[in-house]
Amino acid sequence: MQLIATHTHSPDHCWAREENEEVAKDWIAGMYDRAEDLGVDLQAAYVTPNEHAFYFVLETEEFDAVTTFLGPSLLTDHEAHIAPVLSFERAEEALLED
Repeated sequence: MQLIATHTHSPDHCWAREENEEVAKDWIAGMYDRAEDLGVDLQAAYVTPNEHAFYFVLETEEFDAVTTFLGPSLLTDHEAHIAPVLSFERAEEALLED
């Protein structure tokens, strides 16, 4: 299953703030290894600094692996929206099957 995870935070919880930099550095430094260990394919990761948001494109067989991957501290300091998605090609195939 492919998912888009969107995380937003308040300016007070921004990882660019000096008091949050260490948490940010630790989480970011380990994100690819953590994803691999959990069986999550981290296909893309984006940040929009002015909007205080992170976006992840993920693929996994187990949703629990995604919540573990995104877990503390990302899910502690951010509001999350995690949605399964289909490519347009896959959606078109599904429509043509009917």
